[in-house]
Amino acid sequence: MSQNKVKELGDQRLITTIEKLQAEIAVEKSLDATTLDMSENNIVAGKILLAKYAFLYDEARYRNTRFSGFTNAISE
Repeated sequence: MSQNKVKELGDQRLITTIEKLQAEIAVEKSLDATTLDMSENNIVAGKILLAKYAFLYDEARYRNTRFSGFTNAISE
């Protein structure tokens, strides 16, 4: 397999993971607005989700990955 093909496959896997995380963040944000009392576990899980997304998004930018998916869920 050529080096470009390996990079393409890695980039596609990265993009797929980022899009899944964006969808999870969007769902969580909609639920957070309607929740009166967030448990500590939910708060920590939300912070972990955002940290994963931020890390993978930065990795995609570092790798100069191009994709058109959802909008940036962090800045919404």
